[in-house]
Amino acid sequence: MNTISNPSNNNLKGIAIMIIGMIGMAGTDASGKWLMTSDYSVFQVIAVRGWIIVTLMMAWIVLTKRTGQLRTRRPKAHGIRLLLAFGGPVLMFSALAKMPLADVTVIIFGSTFLTTALSVPLFKEKVGIHRWSAVILGFVGVMIALRPGAGVFEPIAILALLAGVAFSTINLTARWLRDTESTLSITFYTMAGMAVLASFAVPFVWQPIPLNDLVVFTIMSVFTIIGYLGMTGAFVIAPVSVVAPFEYTVMIFAVISGWVIWGDVPDEYVWTGAAIIVASGIYLIQREARLRNVEGN
Repeated sequence: MNTISNPSNNNLKGIAIMIIGMIGMAGTDASGKWLMTSDYSVFQVIAVRGWIIVTLMMAWIVLTKRTGQLRTRRPKAHGIRLLLAFGGPVLMFSALAKMPLADVTVIIFGSTFLTTALSVPLFKEKVGIHRWSAVILGFVGVMIALRPGAGVFEPIAILALLAGVAFSTINLTARWLRDTESTLSITFYTMAGMAVLASFAVPFVWQPIPLNDLVVFTIMSVFTIIGYLGMTGAFVIAPVSVVAPFEYTVMIFAVISGWVIWGDVPDEYVWTGAAIIVASGIYLIQREARLRNVEGN
């Protein structure tokens, strides 16, 4: 069971953990893009990634004697989170098959608004003008960087919208489970469950995996562990409205990886959008630091 104390200090820790998680998610996306260009099915990618993740996590859990952290009092709640976690990428990839990446990304980033808004009625969080400003400014930065087109208004965009809702509820379930479950158990059961569900489709979509792609699968699995542990841990120890805006930083890390791996040089719009995202994040970090200093006096 997790306990929350020293709120402002936990807020800054949550922000730091979320940023680390977003580095993991950017690495996952970059590895996934590399594999999807090899025409693997999304179900094979999720399954193989899941098998590797479960193996790596189980080895680490046993070696560090953390098996006690896998005990759960709420298996049904984990099941609900699993279905949402599995539906998110399936809906997202289905939308990407018909829509530009920028349009899908902008729609999915709208989930940050939903995550923040729902934290009020669900968890009685207080979302003031400063936190809403960070959310809105961050989204403006995303809009400037990605410049979505008319595709956001097409019927197929509903799939991207549903993917955003799924990702939002994944975040909220981490907050929902924190009182009885550890960050490790929340992440492990989600990853293991996704692997099991995707495995049912593998016999119908399987294609051989050469050694170099297996290395990429392993790299993606490590990044995914970092990403999910970071996101889950952030929502466990800090209010949703504090850490949710820092999900936008994944775009910055994605731009960096695209630059380094594929040579995609960011244009002035990307730089401008990234600067706005960074500025909104710095503003929120400074405010939380001031609050911590006030509480410490």
